[in-house]
Amino acid sequence: MLSTETSIICPEQPAPAYPSISRRLGEEGIVTLKLELDERGQVSHVNVATHSAYPRLDEAAKTTVSAWHCSPSLRNGQPVRTTIMQTFKFMLQGN
Repeated sequence: MLSTETSIICPEQPAPAYPSISRRLGEEGIVTLKLELDERGQVSHVNVATHSAYPRLDEAAKTTVSAWHCSPSLRNGQPVRTTIMQTFKFMLQGN
C-alpha cells in the first residue's frame, strides 16, 4: 500500500523545458502529474492526472520529474513508498 504523506523534500526540482515547437505554436496549459516515489525517494512511476491538452507539454513534464530524487517518506522511522501530486504551468510570457 502506498502512503500519501506530504512531508516530502525534493531538493533538486528543475522545471520542465518548454518544447520549442510548443512555443512556436503558442501552446499553453497546465499539467498535473501523480508521482509514485519508492522507499529511496526515487520516482518509480508517473501518471498524468490532468492533461494540458497538448501531449508535448505533458511529455515534457513527465520526462523532467522522472529524473527527480526526493527524500524518502518515513512512517514509524522507516522509509515507505508514497505518492505526490505535482502541477506545472506552461505559460508563454509577453503575449
